[in-house]
Amino acid sequence: MFNQVQRYTHSLAVIIYSFISIHTIGANQMPTQQMKPNQMYELRYKPVFANFTESEFNCLKKQLYLRNYKKGQVLFDEGDKREKLFYLKKGLVRIERYDKSASFLYIDYNNPDTLFPYGGMFSDDTYHYSAYAATDVELYYLPADVFEQQAIYNSEQLLYLYKKVSVILQQQEKRIQYLAVSSATSRIINTLLYLMENLGRHISPKTIEIPFPITINEIADISGCSRETVGSVIKQLKEDQQLEYKHKQFIFLHPSYFKSYSE
Repeated sequence: MFNQVQRYTHSLAVIIYSFISIHTIGANQMPTQQMKPNQMYELRYKPVFANFTESEFNCLKKQLYLRNYKKGQVLFDEGDKREKLFYLKKGLVRIERYDKSASFLYIDYNNPDTLFPYGGMFSDDTYHYSAYAATDVELYYLPADVFEQQAIYNSEQLLYLYKKVSVILQQQEKRIQYLAVSSATSRIINTLLYLMENLGRHISPKTIEIPFPITINEIADISGCSRETVGSVIKQLKEDQQLEYKHKQFIFLHPSYFKSYSE
């Protein structure tokens, strides 16, 4: 069992450290919408764009577009040319990648108000992951080279991007720490903790909800456990009144319980 956990942790580490973020555009997208003045104003003062000068942002907004995707539609596939950057306005985007043996699946998510991909910025020619809409999504996109040309001579913008990369790396290091344990129960609870921390929002001072559907199979894939084991652990957590799980959505009734597993 311990050797299996070691192999799982090694595969996870290899994939995560080649990861920072992600995404591309598929053939099944909805039609492009024209940007309205109020949408442009809203976007201008988002943190990822706030450090650009007016002249730089004017160059960006000429090539900013808004698109909608239905749940399940592909944004891009691994190996596609890295032509675009995206800013998610609404919904949830799932990213995934198999290792070379096709036996290990890496899964993660991008939630609203997120620019992606950071991975490959200023360097790579292709996307390293596949991405699709986990829910109906609304997002902005623009050519990657246009964004990079405006950012590369702006020291404040580069500093912002550097700090975001640092945060992403910290999240992935924490994920490795959470999942590098031999106990299946601990891995499942730590997977729930990771999702709670990265996708959750407070609906009361002591209660956190993940406002997106997450399936038992996804928890199983992330934690490296069987679907049956995940189902059993979640059933016990519900009986212990630690969480609720309805319509594929998690509500954490006692977040401190889950945090205690990482200490």
